[in-house]
Amino acid sequence: MAKLIAGIAMSHSPMIMTSEEAAGDKGQRFLQKAAEMKKWLKESGAEIIVLISDDHFNSYFYDQMPSFTIGIDRCEGWGDWHIPEYDIPVEKDLAKHILNIGLENNVDFAFTMRMKVDHGHTQAVYFLNEELDIPVVPIAVNTTAPPLPTMDRCFQVGELVRKAIETWESDKKVAIVASGGLSHWVPIPKIDSQKEEDQGLIQILKNGRQEIEQLDEYLETRKTRVTSLKTGPVNEEWDRQFLKLITEKDYKSLRSWTSDFIEENGGNGGQEIHNWLVLMGALQNFENQVAFYEPIPEWVTGMAIVQFASSIGQKKPLTEETISI
Repeated sequence: MAKLIAGIAMSHSPMIMTSEEAAGDKGQRFLQKAAEMKKWLKESGAEIIVLISDDHFNSYFYDQMPSFTIGIDRCEGWGDWHIPEYDIPVEKDLAKHILNIGLENNVDFAFTMRMKVDHGHTQAVYFLNEELDIPVVPIAVNTTAPPLPTMDRCFQVGELVRKAIETWESDKKVAIVASGGLSHWVPIPKIDSQKEEDQGLIQILKNGRQEIEQLDEYLETRKTRVTSLKTGPVNEEWDRQFLKLITEKDYKSLRSWTSDFIEENGGNGGQEIHNWLVLMGALQNFENQVAFYEPIPEWVTGMAIVQFASSIGQKKPLTEETISI
């Protein structure tokens, strides 16, 4: 049977690609730690990556918004934020096995034979699997369009993913990567906004990509909304609370967090920690260690990397000194 061997949860931010230098030394430390994680993943012997992230209204809109989607055949990147339009190799047999085990255990994934993913997934590919030499199983979680799946449901989906991996008749070694978070506020209007300047975008969010008459203009407008931000709020205290609960393996508390609580404290972008809960459901008995945390307002995000393995040497306590490496 296949073996689950490792996991990495890491933040993503478009600003890394457009304003790398703005984050100064903090940003360089994140990039260095990401490079170390790539090396560690390679050395772990991982032969497949289950890649969990979200879509940012590029593939899924309110006309069709599944809670959980799995790609079972082709997977391509949108090429947003200067990230290549990857043709990502998919481990089809495992993807289909996860889908089928889900159906047998009351987890009904939406599925697609031609998945398109944006920077949520492709930035993790860029940092951890740029050569595309490790095939993936792409899973998308709805973290953008309320109502969202609960944190508890995400954890349960992670448990299902683990069950599927461990019942797959293969000797392959599998790692899980979750991409997103931590606290950040994304300049996307709420679907019920009455502001006149939001109505054009809201029509697209409601009706889907077919509503876009001038795609290049739309994408440029969205890019301007983000790149016009030179700094953004980050809730460092909330980020640290989240990381502390992870290192303490207090998954019961994290499973009880509501979407309202997350948005109030971590912003609408903070909902991406739902992706992390899927990983934690799968790796709940693994040791974990915060490899990196810095509040980086220049990238409009609390940036973190957490490493999961069956054992990780001598763990460091989550203190002011050790969390900011």
